[in-house]
Amino acid sequence: MNQKAFIETIAALAVQEMARSGIPASLTIAQAILESGWGASELAVNANNLFGIKGTGPAGSYEKVSDEVVNGKKIQKKSTFRKYNNWTESIRDHTDFLLKPIYAKVIGANWKAACQVVYDAGYATDPEYVQKLIDRIIRYNLNQYDKETNPMSTPTLIIDPGHGGTDPGASGNGMKEKDINLQISLYQYARFQALGVPVILTRTTDISLTPEQRTKLVRDSGAKYCISNHINAGGGDGAETIYSIHSDGKLAHQLAEGLKTAGQNLRRVFTRQGKANYDYYFMHRDTGNVETVIVEYAFIDSTKDDIEQIQRDWKAWAEAIVKSFCAFIGFPYKPPEDSPQPPSKVVDKVSIEINGVRLAAQGYLQDKVSHLPVRAVAEALGVVPVYDPTTRQVTVNNHDLTETIEAGISYAPARELAAALGLQVEWIQESKTVKLMKGCVCT
Repeated sequence: MNQKAFIETIAALAVQEMARSGIPASLTIAQAILESGWGASELAVNANNLFGIKGTGPAGSYEKVSDEVVNGKKIQKKSTFRKYNNWTESIRDHTDFLLKPIYAKVIGANWKAACQVVYDAGYATDPEYVQKLIDRIIRYNLNQYDKETNPMSTPTLIIDPGHGGTDPGASGNGMKEKDINLQISLYQYARFQALGVPVILTRTTDISLTPEQRTKLVRDSGAKYCISNHINAGGGDGAETIYSIHSDGKLAHQLAEGLKTAGQNLRRVFTRQGKANYDYYFMHRDTGNVETVIVEYAFIDSTKDDIEQIQRDWKAWAEAIVKSFCAFIGFPYKPPEDSPQPPSKVVDKVSIEINGVRLAAQGYLQDKVSHLPVRAVAEALGVVPVYDPTTRQVTVNNHDLTETIEAGISYAPARELAAALGLQVEWIQESKTVKLMKGCVCT
């Protein structure tokens, strides 16, 4: 691949990630050029690793000897690097890597400041690293991509999956709030995209965001509205929506009515003040002019029916929010495609455990075959599934799956999905649970 083609390939992805994260596209492109030698390095070729990020990636790991600078001296050191299935995964992981709190100042920074920030935070040990990045940005006019117009760079809506990473949020009944928040948000993101509503997310994987990072992403997104998804705790029952003291509350009420129509109990719609003329919740107080509504779908520690409903009805609730939001902004709404749907008379809900941890997502049993939600299972293991909208083919770890689409969600047979992820699978008939695990299944 020549240099022009390489830049164009990386730039298209870097601009998308800039819209999602606020990280300058020019920095991403310059780092890819420098770290991967224009895509020709050993890591880029053998591990699809464009940025030299260490650790274990979606496709495993790759060991190699690399140059390091220690106490001003260049040494060679054998290290383990992340391996990806494709460059798209590498670029997205680079974004998530730079969303760590130590790199907070890179978000929304100009390209020159961003180069300095990543070095100061310890991204590289080469004392000439900053100048090397700056030289490449200037030489190839990469800062032009920081101004690139992109439909998603001026979204109507930004969806915020609350908590994440080291912050699990509320927990109860074997579930973590951060996981359910992300599951709901990813579903809504896909649905809004399918409907044509310009939308972005504050996070797409299980990463940590400080309150400052989260609110800056919302504030700087250009979006008019924000839906911040949460699951409640404290032993109550039903849904709540919360709006700013500076809002008329109309959106919050419309979203609440949508959840009520979808079958969830409506606990209350309210606003809460902190000190005089200030919102109590930072997602209202610090998100600027963005109309932010916090949606609490249910209680994770409920002893009533919320727990069963979270597992059974989360998708219906997520869709209700999509429909209600479209109605609020006057945007045409179409329900998700119902075909192919598993016939209800032969379907049972299936619980999912991965290495002993129960997922909030559920599968279904049809004709004695368990079908599991591909994205929820794959992302729980740090693997990003690839979807080709033209062929409607879902691929995991380079394995094409036999999928069924239900309400916009891809499902695949449990054993087929487990094989693609390198896991063993066990069926527990009594509890209708599919257990996925590493290593052998001992009976």
